[in-house]
Formats: sequence, C-alpha cells, structure tokens
Amino acid sequence: MLYWRAAGLAKEIAVNAARRACNYHSVQLLDQTVILIKLSASRNEMDRWRMWREYRFEYAVQGDDRFKGRLVLLGQSVSRIEMDTFGPIIH
Repeated sequence: MLYWRAAGLAKEIAVNAARRACNYHSVQLLDQTVILIKLSASRNEMDRWRMWREYRFEYAVQGDDRFKGRLVLLGQSVSRIEMDTFGPIIH
C-alpha cells in the first residue's frame, strides 16, 4: 500500500514538473500526463536510498507536431528534464 501511495505522489510531481516545463517554453503538454518508463533504486546526495523514476511525456510546439520530453525523479525531487526541441534543465 505504501508503494502505491508513493508512486501516485511521484507521478503527480512528474506531471506538475512537465506542465511547468511546457509552460516555461510556451508549448502544450499533450494528453496532460506522463508515462513511467524506468524504475530503479539509487542514492541521493545525502547517500540515502531513493526510488529513481524516469518518465516520458509529449508536447506540441505548433499544435500539429509531437515531440518527446523526459524527466527524472529521485525520490520526490525532480533532478532532470529534457525536451527534444530545448536543452536539458537540471535542477
């Protein structure tokens, strides 16, 4: 039960981060969601074990095109966002 709660919170954080990145670049987040593509355990900067999740999302610049974006969460912190048409954002 605890895993599902943490996974749901992580996905909510990822959706909000993708939405903020799209708003920052004035593009449209498509489907208003993210998809988990990788999951593993990793250590954070304080050497504590956290879940490492990589999500994919799609966005449009003009409305009829689709580009891919990726973001990485370590625990509940966004560590990296990449978008095909923009450089990576590292937090």
